Amino acid sequence: MSKILFDPMKHPDWIPPHTAEWHANLALETGGYKYPWKSVFDEPRAELVFADKITAYLNENTRVLDVGCGHGEFTKSFTHKAKEILGIDLMEGYIASAKENASESISFLVVDADKPLPFPDDSFDVVYTKKGPWLFHKGIEEGHRVIKPRGMALGLYHCGTDGGLRSHFPGLYSPFPDNYLEDIKVKFEGQLSESNLEKVELQIFEEVEFLSRPEDVLIKKCFGQKETLKKIVWQECLQDVEEIFMRYATPRGLKVVNYHALMIGQAR
Repeated sequence: MSKILFDPMKHPDWIPPHTAEWHANLALETGGYKYPWKSVFDEPRAELVFADKITAYLNENTRVLDVGCGHGEFTKSFTHKAKEILGIDLMEGYIASAKENASESISFLVVDADKPLPFPDDSFDVVYTKKGPWLFHKGIEEGHRVIKPRGMALGLYHCGTDGGLRSHFPGLYSPFPDNYLEDIKVKFEGQLSESNLEKVELQIFEEVEFLSRPEDVLIKKCFGQKETLKKIVWQECLQDVEEIFMRYATPRGLKVVNYHALMIGQAR
C-alpha cells in the first residue's frame, strides 16, 4: 500500500485556489498569473487551441474583451489581430504587470466583473475568458449587454489534472470521483445552455504535460500559496516525492494529463 503523503489542504494556512485571497497573494508574490513549475507539453497545448478559436473570429474591425486577463500575456498574443483589445481584471497587481509593454491597440483596466461593467451597450464583437469570470451565467445581464448582436463568447476552463498524478501521490493529491469527466461535461453543457447563447461548440479535452523535476510536483500543488506553507510542504514531502517521481518518470519527465472545458456561444 502506498504511503499517504502530507496533505497541505488540511493545514490552517492553506488558501483555497482562485479565491480573492489566493489571487491577492499571487499578485503580491509574482505580479501575475504565471505557472512557476517547469514542464513540457505534447502539442497542441490547450492555450494554443483556445487562441486559434479566438483568432478565427478576429479581423481589423473587431473589438475584443478579455475577462479576467491576469498579467496580460495571453491578451497580448492577439496584438495586431484586432482593432481594439481590452483586458480587465480585479487584481491591481495583475493589471500593473499587464500594462508593461502593451501596444497602443491593447488597454488594461482594473474592473470587478461581478459588478456593472463600465462599457456602453453593444461594445464588443468578441468576449472571452481564460479561467476567469463567465459573463453569461443565468441571471447575469452584463455579458449580453456589452456584446454585440451575433457577437462571439468563448471560455476556457481548467478542470483538474490526473493521468496518474493522483494515484502516484496519495494524500498530496486526492482522487477524482467516479464519472468525474462525465460530470464535468454535464456541468458545462448546463452552463452553456443556460447562457442564452446559441451553442456553437462545447468540448472537454485532454492536454498532456510532463513535469520536469520532483519539486515541480510540489510547486504545482502549492501554486498561489504562501511561502511559509511551501516550506512545510517541502520538508514533509520532498524526499518521498523524489522517490515516487523517479519510479514513474519518463525521459521527458513525469506524465500528467490536464483536463479542459472549451465553450463557444453566439449572442442572439
